[in-house]
Amino acid sequence: MSVVENLAEFVVSLSASTLPDRIHERARACVLNGVGMALAGTRVSHVATARRAALAMEGSASGPASVLGEGKRTGIAGAVLANATLFHARTQDDTCGAAHFGATLLPLLINLLEVRRLPSAVLLPALVAGYEVGGALEVHCAASSSRNGFRASSLYGTVAAAAAAAKAIGLGTRETAAAIANAMSFAGGSVVAFSEGSDEWRYQLGTAALAGLQAACLAEAGSRSARSAAEARGGFFEIFCRETMDARAITAGLGAEWTLDRVMFKPFPVCAFNQGPVQAALELSSRVARASIVGGELRMNPAEATYAGMDFKGPFSTLSATLMSAPFCVARALVHGTPSIADMQQFDDAGVNALARRIDLVADATIPRLCCELNITTAAGTHAHVRMVRQAADYSYGIDATEELIESVFQFEGIDDATLPKLVRFVEHMDRSNIVEVIYLFRSR
Repeated sequence: MSVVENLAEFVVSLSASTLPDRIHERARACVLNGVGMALAGTRVSHVATARRAALAMEGSASGPASVLGEGKRTGIAGAVLANATLFHARTQDDTCGAAHFGATLLPLLINLLEVRRLPSAVLLPALVAGYEVGGALEVHCAASSSRNGFRASSLYGTVAAAAAAAKAIGLGTRETAAAIANAMSFAGGSVVAFSEGSDEWRYQLGTAALAGLQAACLAEAGSRSARSAAEARGGFFEIFCRETMDARAITAGLGAEWTLDRVMFKPFPVCAFNQGPVQAALELSSRVARASIVGGELRMNPAEATYAGMDFKGPFSTLSATLMSAPFCVARALVHGTPSIADMQQFDDAGVNALARRIDLVADATIPRLCCELNITTAAGTHAHVRMVRQAADYSYGIDATEELIESVFQFEGIDDATLPKLVRFVEHMDRSNIVEVIYLFRSR
C-alpha cells in the first residue's frame, strides 16, 4: 500500500477504547494545555487582526461557528482561521519536534463538533489521529523540509488536520486516504516571517487547519485523489523534502511508537528552541549579579541555531522577532528573570538590547537537540558557564503538571478562579461532555 493508504487505514482503525492509558492522558493534557493557553491569549494584539479578517470574509450575522473570545458567530472557515490564531497567540501551545499540532487541531475540532453537532466522544480519537499522522511525517521529514524553507507546522499540520477532520466526521478508508492526499496537495508555508520578524507565521496554523478541513470535506463529497500523493514524482516528499524518503519507515511505527509521547509543553512564552536557553539564563542569573553581565556565548544544536530568526540581534519591534531570537530571550532572562508575554514586547529596554547584541549564537554539532551551553562574561572579566541538558520527557507534562502550568498562567493573566476547574472537569469527562462547555469558557474573555 502507499503512504496515504497506510495512514488512512491507521486513522480508520483507531479507537479510543484501544488506546494505551498513557495516550489517553497525553491527549487530555494537550486539550488542557491548548484551551488553557488560548484562554490566556485572547488579548494578544494579532488575534484581533485574525478576527477582523474572519468576519470580513464571512460576516457575523448568523453563522454556525463561534469566534472564541469575540462573542460572535460566522462561517466555519472564518472561525477556524481566527480560533487557530488565538490558540497560537502566546506561542505556549504544545510542540512536537518542529511542529505545533495542538493549536491547529483543537480549534478545528471544536468548531467542527459545534457546527456538525458531533458528540464530544469523537474529540479524543480525532485529536489522536491528527497528532499521529502529522507526527509520523514530521519526525522523518522535518529536518529536510525545514532546510528547504518550509515551516513544519504548516506543512505537516495541514495533513494532520485532514486526518483529524476525516476521523471526526467518520470517513471510511478510501475517503480518508483521499482527504490525506488532498491535504498533501494543499500544504505549504514558509519560514520567512521568522527572518523578517513579521506575523505571517501567526496565521499559518489557521490556514493549515482550514486546508485540512477542506481536504476532508472534498473527500467526503467524492473527490478523486492521488493514492501515491506522498511518494510519487512531483509528490509531497519530492516537493518539500527534495530527497527520497523511506516510505515504509514513515508508517511502520503507527500504533506502536506514539507521536503523543514526543509532545512537549512550554514553561515560557518563547520559541520551543529557546526554552532551554531561557532556563540556562535563569540558572546563571541566580549565581551571578545580573548587573555585572556584559556578554556571552550560547551554543546550540545546528538544527536549532540555524533556524530562521534564531540569531537575530535587533533592532526589535515585534513580538515575532523577540520570541524567536535566542540572544534576546537569553538577555531578557539574564536581566529581568522569568519572561512573560508583556516582557517579550518591551522592545526599547536599553539594557536588554545592549546585552542581546553581545550574546553570540554558535551552532555546535556536539550539543544535542533541546540542550544548550551558555557562557557569560562579567564586567570584572570573570566567566560563568552552564550546560543545560534537556530532552522531550522533561517537557512532557501529565495532567497534574499541565494543570499547575495553566494555573500559574491564569493567575498572571487575572483569569477568574472558576475557569480552570470548569476546564479540568471537561477534560476529565471529555467523552460524555459537550463541546459547548469549552466554547462558554471563552465568553467572559
